[in-house]
Amino acid sequence: MSAPSLPATMRVFERGWLSANNVLFVDDGTQDTTLVDTGYVAHAAQTVALVEAALDGRPLRRVINTHLHSDHCGGNAALQQRWQPRTAI
Repeated sequence: MSAPSLPATMRVFERGWLSANNVLFVDDGTQDTTLVDTGYVAHAAQTVALVEAALDGRPLRRVINTHLHSDHCGGNAALQQRWQPRTAI
């Protein structure tokens, strides 16, 4: 039995051990985009690259941190610098 596929509006960036996974939501109809969790600061450049590729020219409008452990919010500053998204915790 195969695993169910994700909705087209949802992209998951799986990270290795000692990092956080990220989930990007993209609504093509409204161009609304939201990233849930941003990984470690040491992985910020990789996070920006993954998000930028998945956005395909769209802006990142929102970041949501599920909590403030460093593996969930460390990439916030890099994403803020690149896109200036609203951030909620």
